[in-house]
Amino acid sequence: MVFTLKNILKLILFLWVVFSVVYICNNIWTNYKNVQLVEAYNQGKADTINLLIQEAEKCDEIPVFSGDKEIQLIETSCLEE
Repeated sequence: MVFTLKNILKLILFLWVVFSVVYICNNIWTNYKNVQLVEAYNQGKADTINLLIQEAEKCDEIPVFSGDKEIQLIETSCLEE
């Protein structure tokens, strides 16, 4: 195979196209994963809040904890005045 300037330029162009396609596909995939991650986080947050509301409507104390901290929540309308 003869390495002429024309052949070298064709090879460089081919490698550039392959690199560009791989880069664009990787960028699209990364953006897709990030969108899915944000949607899953938001859905989990909404599910947690809805479950907390459902439990609070039962007028029972709800234990809530984070690490070694724990508190009891109760709906204020359930308290006797």
